[in-house]
Formats: sequence, structure tokens, C-alpha cells
Amino acid sequence: MKKQPMKKETIYNAAEIAITYKVNPAPSEAYKITCSRDIYNLMIELPKINENIQYKEMFFSILLNNANEVIAVHKISEGTTTSTPVDIKFILQGAILANASNIIICHNHPSGRLEPSNEDKKITIRIQQSAEIFNIKLLDSLILSINNYFSFTDNGIRSEERRVGKECTIQ
Repeated sequence: MKKQPMKKETIYNAAEIAITYKVNPAPSEAYKITCSRDIYNLMIELPKINENIQYKEMFFSILLNNANEVIAVHKISEGTTTSTPVDIKFILQGAILANASNIIICHNHPSGRLEPSNEDKKITIRIQQSAEIFNIKLLDSLILSINNYFSFTDNGIRSEERRVGKECTIQ
């Protein structure tokens, strides 16, 4: 009997994804969001945003548990003086990997103008609709400046029932 030649195996290379979850700080020390002012206070204290708030646009998502305690602040992008790219996949990827129940999105306007652009409104709606597919609630969208902020929820731009609002209550 003649031996059959062995078939060569084809090896495919692919990227490997590693997931690491570190609890920091302790759950008892978690920062709780109760209103839009809490969001602004959290963000303006971050060195990355504080140092660049008048220089270039940056986009962040704040990941929250069901008690609206901050799990993480996730930087999505950095851009130019007038815009920054927003990829909804990156926002949801962070929220899903962190097992977030709620998210808040925010970005700065280096000009200091707090009025949302049409693009700001459109991307907020798209993020809200996309997050709902995964049972993640978008509680608010903030535009930040060095001295103040604009909250979509406080100003009635979004129609979310569960919201962070001027009353500083979340249920």
C-alpha cells in the first residue's frame, strides 16, 4: 500500500483580545451621579479634559452601574478645534465590557459656545438608539466648557423617561 502524503495545515493569524476588569476604587467609594452638575464636576476635575478643554475637542463616555455610580470614564476620541470623531462601536464596547447599565456622553467645545450643533443632536440620538438595543440607557449628553456646561436632558432635547435632571434625582 502506498502512503498518502500528509496535508499541510494552514495556520491563520488573528488578533487576540484580552479583557481585564479591575475594580478601582472600592465600590463603597464610588462617585454617584445624581444630576448634571455632578457630571460636570466629575469631568472638569479630570486632568486630560481640564488641560485641553480650550484646545481641542474630546469625547468621553461615563459608564455607570444600575445605582448610577461611576464605573469608569472612557475617552472615545480627541479631535481638532472644531470636531472629534465619534464611533458608536467604541462607546458600546466599553459599556458592554464594563457591564454598565447606564451611560452618559460628553464632549467639550473649545470655543466655549455651549449650544449643541445639529451634528451633536444627531449623534446623541443615534447613541441612545444603539444603546437601547443592549438595554443600556443613555441618561444625558453634556457639552462642556471651562466655566459651564449644557445638558441635553436639562434642556429637554432628549425624551428619556429616566434621566439626570435639574432636580438632581435619579430613580
